Amino acid sequence: MTTFIAAGSNLNDRVQYLLFAIRVLQEKNYCITGVSPLYETPAALLYETAQDDWNKPYLNCVIQIETDKNAFDLLNDLKQIEHDLGRNNTARWAPRPIDLDIIEHNLEQIDTPKLTVPHKLCMKRSFVLDPLSFFKKISPEFLYSNTHQPMVMGILNITPDSFSDGGENNHFDAFEKKVDLWEKAFIPLIDIGAESSRPDAVPIPSEEEIKRLSKIFDYMKHKEKKIFSPRFSIDTYHVQTAIKALEAGFDALNDIHGLDDPDMLALAKEHKDKRFIFMHHDDITRQSLKNTVADIEHWVEEKINLFEKNNLPLNHMTFDPGIGFGKTACQSLMILQQIDRFHRFGLRLLIGHSRKSFMKIFTPKEPRQKDVETLGLSVKMAQKVDILRVHTPVEHKEALLAAAHLENQFF
Repeated sequence: MTTFIAAGSNLNDRVQYLLFAIRVLQEKNYCITGVSPLYETPAALLYETAQDDWNKPYLNCVIQIETDKNAFDLLNDLKQIEHDLGRNNTARWAPRPIDLDIIEHNLEQIDTPKLTVPHKLCMKRSFVLDPLSFFKKISPEFLYSNTHQPMVMGILNITPDSFSDGGENNHFDAFEKKVDLWEKAFIPLIDIGAESSRPDAVPIPSEEEIKRLSKIFDYMKHKEKKIFSPRFSIDTYHVQTAIKALEAGFDALNDIHGLDDPDMLALAKEHKDKRFIFMHHDDITRQSLKNTVADIEHWVEEKINLFEKNNLPLNHMTFDPGIGFGKTACQSLMILQQIDRFHRFGLRLLIGHSRKSFMKIFTPKEPRQKDVETLGLSVKMAQKVDILRVHTPVEHKEALLAAAHLENQFF
């Protein structure tokens, strides 16, 4: 029986409390089949009891388990874990070392004074729905609420000629240092690429790309994978590079060619447990500006049909509209302005706008100087997308958490 448990902590060492709860569940013979990335969100507070020192951000995740136990036995085990971690009868909604709630249990409907499943408030809580969406489709009307938090994906280019950070990370020591920094900051996703995709870049063969990534592949093979370690994606359209990356332990593939290559599609079918990002890359610069989004919508519909025919799990597919790829600056800006039109497809939505040239519409700055503008666009889009792919993930994570405090925390 599949069960989803929402876990959160906003006291002391929040990660260790969450890890302790997961470890105890394993010791109690619950089969843990997945743990979502961490989401950091403001605390929910009550009007009549809110205090300044209670306003401590939570780290949240959703735990997926398989169990033959009934929901009430599971509830007793969760309450025991909360007690063992020091959650006692404190004031209502005060800071807590751990909070464990059954969100779903084998699709059962339970409504008793002791337990309600599905959890009666889960559809109103983004700090539950956001990590839950990592496992299953959530209706857009609930997912993209005014407290929705996107995940931040950090860009790590192992290239000498990237348009905005070429040469910055292609020395292994610099790469490793940045990964460590981002991991300590709870950046959930890291996207690694070895070929520049700037408009005037010279394509490189897969052999050269694999050579550039050789130390990275070795690093990934030997890196200790912890429960809350970042998920790594490989940014490539070369099948041979993708194969080696998945063999090395990468969690996802980011294909700027939109899985057009039949061999890449076959790879996705072979690795249905992995995540795949497919980007719109058709040249639509000659199309009417007003039809920009409609043209891309039609492309997405065709892709979804293709994926369904190949029995690919849509919950593992992420759509990237390809800001700056085969689009004018005005078209890229229009896509961002109308980004919520893509919600109807039920796919995870990634935006890669960081330092892009379309910003020339409103700033003359060079790519490396566009981080403030990038962050401004990110904050505006945060409640409409699932993943923000950026060069400054730590700053983004901190800014988005701060902005989230302006949404309603008081109940």
